[in-house]
This record gives sequence, structure tokens and C-alpha cells, in this order.
Amino acid sequence: MATNSQKRSFIEGEIDSKFHRQSQKRSPFGIAMGFFATIGRGWKMSKLSMSVVKKDPELLVYMLICGFLSLVAMIGMSMPQYLKQSWAIDSAGQMTPAYMGFVFAGYMVISIVVTFWNSAIVANSHIRLTGGDPKFMDGFSAAMSKIHIIVIWGIIAGTVGLLLKLLNQAAREREGGAAIVSMILTAIGAAIWWMMTFFMIPHMIIEGKGVGDSLKSSKQMFYKSWGENITSGMGIGLITGFFVIVIALLSFVMIVALGPLWIVGVVIGALGISLAIAWGNAAEQVAVTALYLYSKNGEMPQIYQDLGMKQFHMTINPPTA
Repeated sequence: MATNSQKRSFIEGEIDSKFHRQSQKRSPFGIAMGFFATIGRGWKMSKLSMSVVKKDPELLVYMLICGFLSLVAMIGMSMPQYLKQSWAIDSAGQMTPAYMGFVFAGYMVISIVVTFWNSAIVANSHIRLTGGDPKFMDGFSAAMSKIHIIVIWGIIAGTVGLLLKLLNQAAREREGGAAIVSMILTAIGAAIWWMMTFFMIPHMIIEGKGVGDSLKSSKQMFYKSWGENITSGMGIGLITGFFVIVIALLSFVMIVALGPLWIVGVVIGALGISLAIAWGNAAEQVAVTALYLYSKNGEMPQIYQDLGMKQFHMTINPPTA
């Protein structure tokens, strides 16, 4: 049995240890260490999310279909202007109101297409991350069952995205300090919108909520795990960017080496870059689904634990001061 002096020493040691931990958290060094730890966890999660895509290649197929349909829509939007059709371009070379409406409708179609296939990825990821073995039609069927919500959200997201793009272009056309301030404000607005909608699709597809409830839940869930959300997205973007650069360099070497057959290098490069981007985009949705499950359950999905990520050190219910 412990003596009083031993008990007192133990209590004093615990107090000192707790004080040291709290001091470290408040110190610049502790804050910096916490930041880099969060970056490390996000980077690791990025790699694990990409490995999940490897297990389910249909996720890549989803993204390739999404990319193809989006490309078709973009070509369809630009053809009237390219052909200088009278209903699209006036005598001064400006877009007519009718063509502006046509382009807006095209943007909405692209936004709906992207939302639909991202929803299919989230649905299949949820099956995989909860122990199931998803098939191609599982994600497609899940997205089709929520098509009405997907269309509504696709139009909203597309409209906001288009407005942010127009504001950014307007900011670039300004001069001096006004241009800088406008660009900063536009960037802040885009960042806030991204944060608020980070978990939109899981709430719509997995929980079956409407657009309003999903937006509210998405915002609340993001603020519980903002560091992990941001760094996981950064990690996936950096990995994807690295592979894109490598593929582009190899393609350039092939183009130079093949001489008259340079087109072969172009085709191989285009296919490689498309595959890398599709892989990265699919991994982003897998990471969103994994973080959604972690925020809901307080633990990483089993497949992440099997690959070495036992926990994410995320506070589900942060203590109040």
C-alpha cells in the first residue's frame, strides 16, 4: 500500500505534468508542434484515401465518366461562340442575352453532373468504409435515389461558384489597392463557402437530409474538424499535383524522343494526367466520407485502422473554457 508521502508525490507529479502539457499547448512551440502534427495526419490520411480508391476502381470509373460528360457539356457551351452563330454573337462580337442564358444553363448541367458522380463516390465509399464490398451500381443507384436533391444542390452550388468566378474576374480587372482588396474578399468568400459545404454530400446521400438541413449539419461538422479537413485536402492536392508534374515531364520527353510520332506522347500524357486527376478527385471524396464517419462515431473506419491510422486525435465535443 502506498504511503502518504508517495501519494503526495504522485499527485504533485500529475499536477506538474498537466501544467507542463497546458503550457506547451499555449506556447508558440506547442502550437507549432500541434500544427505540424495535424499536417502529418492529413498527409497520411491522403495516402490512405488513395489506397481505398485502389481497392475500388469503380470510383475511378465514376470520375472518368464525370470528366467525359463535363467535357462534352463544355464543348457544347463553346460551339455557338466558336462558330459565331448569329443568335449567340452579335455584330460587335459580344455574347447575346440568349447565349448568356445558354452558357448559364451549361454551367448548371456541369455542376449537377459533378455533384451526381461525387455522390456516387461518397455512397460507395460509405459502403467500403463500413465493412461492405460495393459494386458499380451501388453508388449509381444511391445517387439516382436522391436525384431531386442532387439537382437542387447542383444548381445552388453552380450558381454560387459562377458568381465567385465572376467576382474574381471583376477583381482582376480593377487597379491598385482596390484590386487587391477585392481579390482577398473574394478568396475569403470562396473559402467560407467551401468550409460550409464540405460535408454536404454525405449528409444528403448517407443521411437523406434535404439541402437546408444538410448545409446546417455540414457547417457544424466542419468546425469540429477544420484542421483535418483542410490538411487532408491539401495532402491529396499535393500528391495529385506531384504525379501530374511527373507525367507531364515524362510525356515531354516522349514527345521529343518520338519525333514524327510525337502525337503518341501527347495522347499518353493526356490519358495519364486525366487518370491522376480522377484518382485525386475520387480520393478527396473518400477522405470526406472517412472524416464524416469519424466525426459521427469518434473513431476512424476499420479499413483506415487496418492500414495504420488508429485515431485522428480530433475532438468530437471540444471542451468549453
